[in-house]
Amino acid sequence: MSESIDVSTLVGPDEPGIRLIEVSTLSGSATIDGTSDAMGNDNDAALFAALREWADVAVVGSGTVKAEDYEGSSPGKARIAVMSNSLDLDVESKLFNVGTPPIILTPDENLGTTAAKRLEEAGATLLGTGDGTIPSVVEALRAKGWSRISCEGGPGIYSLFIAAGMVDKLYLTLDPHLSPTVSQPLVHAPDEATANAQPLSLSLESVIPDADGTVFLRYAVVGAP
Repeated sequence: MSESIDVSTLVGPDEPGIRLIEVSTLSGSATIDGTSDAMGNDNDAALFAALREWADVAVVGSGTVKAEDYEGSSPGKARIAVMSNSLDLDVESKLFNVGTPPIILTPDENLGTTAAKRLEEAGATLLGTGDGTIPSVVEALRAKGWSRISCEGGPGIYSLFIAAGMVDKLYLTLDPHLSPTVSQPLVHAPDEATANAQPLSLSLESVIPDADGTVFLRYAVVGAP
């Protein structure tokens, strides 16, 4: 059984930046049976919700949106911003029909296409991200005045943010399951350039164990505010 933990202690200082939130089994898998539903606890859910409140925008990949059956944005929470090159999203899904429809982050070349217009007609806001690289994505978000950016994955999106050095804090929840295999790694480089990028150096800011064996870790990237 988990115990009550002050969620503000888990979140840490209120300052702008880019924050990654991840959950992992003790074996290093980001999923059990294909999703993260069986992982974490009530305090992990509270941390996730608190980061949604802290953030201006929550960036997530289209694959994670589909696998986790994402809903749209809730009042008082970050806008959901989905990174998609293909624009292959189901407008009948909860993402478009529960809460506020998402922002779609896509390279400029996709704006005005039939696929883009289909998503706009379903209520989505299309935001061009230049060449689609992470620095261009972040630049487009900051140009909208969104200085608090939460990244919710999945593995390919995490990898791109890390490779680009666009990370200020990492929240890593260690779930006390020992999975027999890593069904989904925490990061997965989508291309050779990303795989060969230099790793980031982190400093440990906080370690908070829970009564059920869950451990909450918060790291800051060395040199970040």
